[in-house]
Amino acid sequence: MNPDVEKYLRTAEELLREMEHLMAGGYYRGAMGRAYYAMFHAASAALLAKGLKENSQHAIIPAFDEAFVKTGLVDKKFLGYLRGAFNTRTERDGISFASADHRQAQTNLLRTKEFITACRQLCR
Repeated sequence: MNPDVEKYLRTAEELLREMEHLMAGGYYRGAMGRAYYAMFHAASAALLAKGLKENSQHAIIPAFDEAFVKTGLVDKKFLGYLRGAFNTRTERDGISFASADHRQAQTNLLRTKEFITACRQLCR
């Protein structure tokens, strides 16, 4: 596997562990912020494994859609996970993000794990 792809995947896994630690400490807002960045790095790895490189956070979602969802390589729910995490991150100063609770953070944690697993498979 390409070393840069591995680096993106390692970063995604590290951010996932940070998310788990933040949740364990009751820092749900911080945990939800990590979800997007973990997914961003996992999606970047998958795109790079296919010879595509997107550096922009705004470009990663349409690139992921074009390369993997529209081609049927992954279920469209993963695009929803990525979009949802992005929207949560961009609303971090808003009411919905500020009032994050354990249940919301737990849902994001499970989705993030599932997303990283799917992206890891796309890298093969």
